[in-house]
Amino acid sequence: MTAAHLPGDASGPPALRGVVPLDVDLGVVAGQRLMLLSLEVWDGWADLRFARIDVGATTRLARRVPPAEAWSVAADGRALEVVDAVGRGDRRFSNGEVRLVPPPDAGVTLEIAVRVVPGAEPLHGRVTLPG
Repeated sequence: MTAAHLPGDASGPPALRGVVPLDVDLGVVAGQRLMLLSLEVWDGWADLRFARIDVGATTRLARRVPPAEAWSVAADGRALEVVDAVGRGDRRFSNGEVRLVPPPDAGVTLEIAVRVVPGAEPLHGRVTLPG
């Protein structure tokens, strides 16, 4: 199974290994709040689900969803590859997922940074996955 947003070596059909609820508020920058909702763990990759909410934007967004190059994710200090970032929504609210390779193991601490607004400081967060 291949598609532009799947890792190149993904085989099919995909098998879901689990979903970890996160409910992590990364904070607000330029009136945009970013929430981490969950982590879907698949064979060969993981999808980090998020929501972006306009809470009083001071700058118009160039994109409703932060692109792949705006994200940085590490598991216990080891960088994960951000394969893609996709989503849907409008200027006030959007949600989507960031595809990560390899999928993080249970019990690791994820360090996440995302530049929601170009030119603004990135938002940062840490979450330890249940083990």
